[in-house]
Amino acid sequence: MLNWLIWLIPLLPLLGFLLNVFVIRQERQAGLVASALVGGSFLLAVVATVMLGGMPEEERRVQAIAWEWIGTGTMSIPFGLLFDPLTSVMVLLVTGVGGLIHVYSLGYMHGDPRVVRYFAYLNLFVTMMLMLVMANNMLLLFLGWEGVGLCSFLLIGFWFERKVAAAAAVKAFVVNRIGDAAFLLAMLAIFSHFGTLTFYDVEVNGQIIPGFLEQVPNLLGQTFGPEWQTIAVATGISFLLLIGATGKSAQFPLFVWLPDAMAGPTPVSALIHAATMVTAGVYMMARTEPIFVASPATQSWVAWIGVLTALIAGTAALAQWDIKRVLAYSTVSQLGFMVAACGMGAYAAAIFHLLTHGIFKALLFLGSGSVIHGTHDTQDMRKMGGLRTAMPTTYWTYLVGAGALAGIVPLAGFWSKDEILAHAVSAGYWPQLIGLFIASLLTAFYMGRQVSLIFFGTQRDPHYHAHESGRAMTVPLVILAVGAAIAGLMNLPTLFSGMPAAHLLTDWLKPVLHEEAGKFNPLLALFATIGAVGMGYLGWSVYTRNAAKVKVGGQDPAYYYTGDIWDTLEAAWYVDTLYQRAVVGPFRTIGNFLAQVFDPQGIDGLVVGTGRFFGWVATGVRQLQSGYVRMYALVFTIGVVLVLSFMLMIAW
Repeated sequence: MLNWLIWLIPLLPLLGFLLNVFVIRQERQAGLVASALVGGSFLLAVVATVMLGGMPEEERRVQAIAWEWIGTGTMSIPFGLLFDPLTSVMVLLVTGVGGLIHVYSLGYMHGDPRVVRYFAYLNLFVTMMLMLVMANNMLLLFLGWEGVGLCSFLLIGFWFERKVAAAAAVKAFVVNRIGDAAFLLAMLAIFSHFGTLTFYDVEVNGQIIPGFLEQVPNLLGQTFGPEWQTIAVATGISFLLLIGATGKSAQFPLFVWLPDAMAGPTPVSALIHAATMVTAGVYMMARTEPIFVASPATQSWVAWIGVLTALIAGTAALAQWDIKRVLAYSTVSQLGFMVAACGMGAYAAAIFHLLTHGIFKALLFLGSGSVIHGTHDTQDMRKMGGLRTAMPTTYWTYLVGAGALAGIVPLAGFWSKDEILAHAVSAGYWPQLIGLFIASLLTAFYMGRQVSLIFFGTQRDPHYHAHESGRAMTVPLVILAVGAAIAGLMNLPTLFSGMPAAHLLTDWLKPVLHEEAGKFNPLLALFATIGAVGMGYLGWSVYTRNAAKVKVGGQDPAYYYTGDIWDTLEAAWYVDTLYQRAVVGPFRTIGNFLAQVFDPQGIDGLVVGTGRFFGWVATGVRQLQSGYVRMYALVFTIGVVLVLSFMLMIAW
């Protein structure tokens, strides 16, 4: 029963996509069908997870094979789905949060002229993400990987008549192709060394196809490259996978696409940042954990890239004025926490933070959408203020999300962040611990700043009348707020001896990740709590006391303390500017030269010149066709003389 149930989970949103493309033409029908089918997938995922939990721990891996997808030579790749503890938690996140975003979109996208197309794209996005996390082999995972990339392009640029949205969609698509190219090379290397792309052993048509994850120990000691500089095969493969993850999960240096992705509809931002695309890289690293563990060198790179990303994005979020851009850099920073956890070997902690972050970041993005909707498309926080009275539901739910992101106890973000920091302490990753701890303090500060700018003081722009959003938008906010408050219960640490129901998530993931639960560090938790509360209050108080200084076009109140460094933070350390000048600019110059000079004067010149040359030859030869018999006789005579002369020379 579980086998066919697994197939229904991705097929339901795929059905919604097909119905909205070929059948439905009415807005309300499109939204209801799309939302209902994703909700149905969530219910099926719950049932499948319960059934999986009823199996013995060592048997919690179900592979449902439809057919042999590719079979040629030594290559045999099935079209099959995998459902194990890691898959189950990802599917619940994608369908649960994704379903709420669909419902929210009923209110947010009401009246849009292309809303049916929007819901079709949204259903396809969920389908592709489900295919990614449920694939039982790397090639099918790559299909979902590229699918979410395509859907992000379509949804970020949904309002394509806006140049900013169209440019952001292209930017996201192009930057992700860098990581995707590395991912493709990693797949080729995996097949070259293992002869398979399937994760675990599986039977297809009576034949056992081996899984490469169980063969990773065979890579130990294998190297490639010149004798003077050999590289371990495990290091090469894992490093290519890391590059792929930096693209999808927006890590340094490929994070520049994610802040610009805010140009799409706000529910799309929530879906990308919370439940789908950006979590793909972290999931992929957790799924291929044995390859990363086999390469300590890559593990070190993973940890430091995560820490560096958390710090760069955290500082950039401090200086943003756009409500969604703050949250975008926050997402990049929190993904840095997850990637750093993977680099430190805490894959279960990374998945824990991925799940809690998916809930409270969806809450924050949908809350920002409610603010934008209630203030008539205002996104600049300098024009806001005092909205807590006009939008009470949005305010209280946003406050819960902000507290969870800042790591305020007992909200979900506190427990998942603390587990990552506690692992850094227990494993001796002291430099990484310091970097992540600073990033967590920055998070609390910029969330206190944002809450102050949006909800406190008085409204700074009198040109709109703020109002609370409708129930289609506020009900998902309330549900997500409850989730953000209690989601930490899924993996509470052991606070006291004999405490029941501790480390539920870690124990659930043990058949896949084989990790023991981390130890709770009371002193670290105390420092983290005091730091989060203190920095959150500092951010709130600085901008509440200086609310009169917050003006469009004016300097940030914090500029007084930091000077021009604040401009550097606002520009995200000029990483994007560096790309524009070092990569985009030169390539555009080369492209313009090829298009305006080389192509018309070189390629076209060669083609046109060849035609002109033969035309000139033809013109000359045409002169011989005079029509006079005496001229033809002369030519004939000359030809005879030449032939006879040639024959005499040979005879001589």
